[in-house]
Amino acid sequence: MPYTRVMPPPSPVAVAAALADPARLALLAALLEGDAAVSELAARLALPQPRVSTHLARLRAAGLAAPSAVGRHRAYRVDAGRVKPLLDALYATGPAAVLKPSARAGRERRADTPLRQARTCYDHLAGVAGVTLLAAMEKRRWVRVERGPAYALTAAGEEALARRGVALGAARARRRQFATACLDWTERRPHLGGALGAAVLDALRARGYVRRRARGRTVRVARPLQRWLG
Repeated sequence: MPYTRVMPPPSPVAVAAALADPARLALLAALLEGDAAVSELAARLALPQPRVSTHLARLRAAGLAAPSAVGRHRAYRVDAGRVKPLLDALYATGPAAVLKPSARAGRERRADTPLRQARTCYDHLAGVAGVTLLAAMEKRRWVRVERGPAYALTAAGEEALARRGVALGAARARRRQFATACLDWTERRPHLGGALGAAVLDALRARGYVRRRARGRTVRVARPLQRWLG
């Protein structure tokens, strides 16, 4: 029987050391937006390509990033289920001290692009629409901050979201965090992530409030979200 060597997981010290650099945090945040090649990452973050490659090697060694083939090109990707909780925990201590907005995020804000206004962040709503929606849910006391980046659904929120077609039972059954504060790439404020964020976006789509565009992550808010909030 052939012997397969099983590599030990990176130590917590190695992971902490890999996160102790603003440039590497910026790279992880960029890769959470989608797979990207070294040249693309360098352009987005205004960093020299050799420096980006060096940082990616450090992130690979810590198990936080991995190469992936995209056609003939080599890109990098991250395991969102592992990386996002790490970044969210850091952001909860004060995002401005942890990660400066990227150059591309600044351009999206200045031009007030459709991508800035409303987009998907994996499977939940992001951009101005996502940030505004979470703020409204907090104001109505449907959700409250529980600890760190985690949110708890209140009794009022349970009733209100169920009436609006949010599949709360299915969201709780998923093997992921239920509700988290996901720091928004362009707005530098949180939008709702986790299983609850995904369920809310599904409900908004089902009722025609949000519609996916044919390509990319930009979405169109077809009906005012304030009407959905009621």
